[in-house]
Amino acid sequence: MESLGEDLLLLSIRPDRGRIGNADKIDFGLMGAELVRLAVLGRAEVAGERIAVVDAAPTGDAELDAALTSFVEAGRPPNATAWVGKPRRGIRGAYLARLAQAGVIQIEPTRFLGIPTGSTLHLIDGARVADARARLDAIALSSGPVDVTQAAYGGLAYATGLASLLYRGRDGRPARKRLAEVAKGGQSDAALGDVIEPGARQTMTDYAGEAAGEAATQAAVNAVSDAAVRGATDAMHAANDAAVQAAVQAANAAAVHAAVHAANHAASHAAAHAGGHAGGAGGHGH
Repeated sequence: MESLGEDLLLLSIRPDRGRIGNADKIDFGLMGAELVRLAVLGRAEVAGERIAVVDAAPTGDAELDAALTSFVEAGRPPNATAWVGKPRRGIRGAYLARLAQAGVIQIEPTRFLGIPTGSTLHLIDGARVADARARLDAIALSSGPVDVTQAAYGGLAYATGLASLLYRGRDGRPARKRLAEVAKGGQSDAALGDVIEPGARQTMTDYAGEAAGEAATQAAVNAVSDAAVRGATDAMHAANDAAVQAAVQAANAAAVHAAVHAANHAASHAAAHAGGHAGGAGGHGH
C-alpha cells in the first residue's frame, strides 16, 4: 500500500515513447491513492462522501502530509470527488522525483529549438517495474475475492485508464473486464465489502481501520472516474474553441485543470510549430 501512487505512475510510463500514457487521468489516481493510504493509516475517513481528518499529525511522507494539510485548511470536510478532482499542483512531478531518487526512472529534459518542451522518462529498474506489473496482473487475471490493497490498486488502475493501456485488444478484454468489476466493487451492483476476502481482513489493525480503507477505496475510485470523465469532456470542449465556457460550467476543478492543460499543450505546440517555420524562412532568406 505504501507504494500505491508510485506503482500507478510507474505503470503509466510508456517505455517506447518515454512519456505518461494516461496523462489526462494519472494525477487523479495519485490523489485517490493518497486518500486510500490515509484512511488505511487511520489518519482520515470517508463518510457520506466527505473526508474527515482523524489524526492530523505528520506521517513522515511529504505527499501524504500535504494531503492532510489540505483537508485541515479546507475549513469543512471536503467532498471526496471534488478533492480528488482537483489534483495538487506539482503532484505528478513530486512522485516522478521520488521514483527518480529511488533509481527507478531517469528524467531527461527535452528541448526544441532551445525551448524546454518537457521530459523523456526512462525506466531504469526493470525489476521494480516487473513487480508492479505482476501484482496488477495477479488482480486482472484473477477471478476470486480481493483484499483491500488489491481493491485499491486494481480499482484505481482501471479508473486511471491503465486497463486499456496495459491490456490491449481482444486478448486483454477479460483483464479489462475484471479490473472494471474490481473498480465497481467486485460486481456491477455489489458493495466493495462483498469482495473483500474474509481472511485478508485480519491483516488490518482493527475493524474500524479496515472499514475506513474500504470506504476510502470505493470513494477514491468513484472520484477518480468522475473527475476523469469530466476532465475529458471539458478538454474536448476546449479543443472546439469553447474553453472559457467549459471552465465556467465545470462541476469541479478537475474539469478546469483538464481544459487548461489542453489549452497550454495546444499553445506550446503552435508556438514550436511557428518557430520552426520562422527558422526555415530565415534560412531561405540568406
